[in-house]
Amino acid sequence: MTKFITGGPDGDLGSNEILMGQEKIVGILDGSGVLYDPEGLNRDALLELVQNRQMVEHFSGKLSD
Repeated sequence: MTKFITGGPDGDLGSNEILMGQEKIVGILDGSGVLYDPEGLNRDALLELVQNRQMVEHFSGKLSD
């Protein structure tokens, strides 16, 4: 199963979706932009955003080709 989240990792809803969900997250939309990777976004990089309460513009992971 895959998931596209409409709420960033800097807020309660988006961060809980990332922390509690087991699905592969392929996209996230928040006030700073959109992240999309059909292969799935790097979970460690997403967890870093959650821990620092940062928006997707600060994503430091790699995206697939």
